[in-house]
Amino acid sequence: MKKKFYLLTIAVLMLGVLVGCGNSSKEDTSLKDIQEKGKIVLGTSADYAPYEWHMIDGKNDEIVGVDIEIAKQVAADLGVELEIKDMQFNGLFSALNSGDIDMIIAGMVADEKRSESVDFTEPYFEQGQVLLVNKKDADTFKSVEDLKGKKIGSQLGSVQYEYANANFDAEVTGIPNNNDLIMELKNGTLDVVFMSELTAKQFAELNDDLVISEIDSIPTEGGSCIAVQKGSSSLVDALNESIKQLNESEKVNQWFLDFTELAKEKAN
Repeated sequence: MKKKFYLLTIAVLMLGVLVGCGNSSKEDTSLKDIQEKGKIVLGTSADYAPYEWHMIDGKNDEIVGVDIEIAKQVAADLGVELEIKDMQFNGLFSALNSGDIDMIIAGMVADEKRSESVDFTEPYFEQGQVLLVNKKDADTFKSVEDLKGKKIGSQLGSVQYEYANANFDAEVTGIPNNNDLIMELKNGTLDVVFMSELTAKQFAELNDDLVISEIDSIPTEGGSCIAVQKGSSSLVDALNESIKQLNESEKVNQWFLDFTELAKEKAN
């Protein structure tokens, strides 16, 4: 009886090992799932020209921008339709991991912390990060030391928000919407807004009373990438191929020029 019990125990343990091995090598069906569904759902935060923003013409409200063109090309390459969901930037990760969206394209930078919960593609664009200030304060902020004790605003959930908290001896406020950040800067609630360079230039061009500070000791933010659920290697490979072709054809750079100009035209 003891021998039979021992053999039965070994058999049960071996079965558990086999089951565990089977689970650890679960097949990645992320690309196949998208193609079978016939649709890929984009999550973005449309307050970030020229990446993505709402262009309103009469009763027509359309989300446009560089990231939207990238998403359209990705969908075309995969042979599926594109659906766009606009939401606050700091809610994008939870929407992705809950399955409410399939990918994030929102000028999002891949960093070590974010990479713990999602997978990223190769970058499709890289830029700096700068300080936007009221023109009357242009001579006040010449170095990082000048930020001490000041009120700095950044988009909640952005790499700028994390960087400001870690590197500036200042009072840092996170606000979900970039347009609201600019409003708080202009009315004096904030002394400085810290954001990506291209978007800051866009806001400075649209607002005569705002300028970019001349502080040059702040590093670049890293590359903007597409984010998908963790473990979606087949989908990442397909997206990387689309990004490679876009960058080789210089389409992304051209889109930035086109949509920067469009944003200025619509604002005037």
